[in-house]
Amino acid sequence: MKCPHCQSKLPFSSLKKSFFRPQPCSSCNEGYTVTLSISRMFLLIIPVAFSLIMIRPISLHWGVSPTLMSALIVLLYGVSCLTLVKRAVL
Repeated sequence: MKCPHCQSKLPFSSLKKSFFRPQPCSSCNEGYTVTLSISRMFLLIIPVAFSLIMIRPISLHWGVSPTLMSALIVLLYGVSCLTLVKRAVL
């Protein structure tokens, strides 16, 4: 992910700390927060629900556990709903 202010790449360790707590960017010292995007979540709910319905026959055909495939889809869905928001650092 990139800083919403200066577009420099942010390290993963600082992204972990910034869930719902503002953190300063290492290059521009402006604040950012990682939050869930509700609009993106609602936009992706139909394709995710469809893929969860269709994953059982596909995973059984491939010889992979349907539970594992469903967990992977839900994990990717959750990660795709994360977004960076500009926030002031206190």
